[in-house]
Amino acid sequence: MGVDSVEFHIWQKGHTDECDKNFDGTSGAMEMYAALIMWRRSISDRQMRFVSMLSDGDSKTFQFLSDNKIYGSDIKIEKGRVPESYCKEARHIALRNKVKEWKVKSDSDGRK
Repeated sequence: MGVDSVEFHIWQKGHTDECDKNFDGTSGAMEMYAALIMWRRSISDRQMRFVSMLSDGDSKTFQFLSDNKIYGSDIKIEKGRVPESYCKEARHIALRNKVKEWKVKSDSDGRK
């Protein structure tokens, strides 16, 4: 789905109405800082620690989390690799589901 597709425009219209920009930086940096926030609050919010991270192999997030020693220098994070084809398929499924959701919402609101 490209930025000129009907599906993208449906998604963008619904997304823009309810989502404000809250990060200045690249998408890669956003991924790293979002992970840092989630991993840090895992102890206070859930009394648990993440001890392994699965990624598609091209993420700098693992190294960023390791360098920040989120749980102290005694706890090492393990890295697992997920085949890229699985990650792409999961993203496509999530995007298709979101487009369907926005189509239903748009139709029920009487907006086109």
